[in-house]
Amino acid sequence: MTIALAVGCSSTKKATAKADTANSLSFEYTASTRGLYNKVIVTQDSVVTIKDHEMKNVSTKSLKKADWDKLVADTEKIDLTMLEGIKAPSTKHQFDGALGANLKVIKDGKEYNSATFDHGTPPAEIAGIVTRILTVSDLQKK
Repeated sequence: MTIALAVGCSSTKKATAKADTANSLSFEYTASTRGLYNKVIVTQDSVVTIKDHEMKNVSTKSLKKADWDKLVADTEKIDLTMLEGIKAPSTKHQFDGALGANLKVIKDGKEYNSATFDHGTPPAEIAGIVTRILTVSDLQKK
């Protein structure tokens, strides 16, 4: 009986460790300019879309497992420690020609932030992540 208990504890620890790993990754995408503010927060099971600074226009919905798996796969393709150094392909956000956008990836308690880039024109290295976040969000919906 003691052996069965030890095996049971081991299985529980493995399941908990796997859940902690899955929950230790999240994404935040922010796009703003003087008068506009949009933020999307993506976790393993949900997507929160915020369309104003006052947080009066907020929607939350479930995230499909396939979308989460694609986000994780795209994240594994980049070195998060280099995220801040990725150069933006355009600079319209510097003169209000586009919303200034940022991607934050939170993994294992550490935050990795991109340099500011034009909303709609992310750097190629993070385009897959940004596109997936925007696709699953409610930003395009009125």
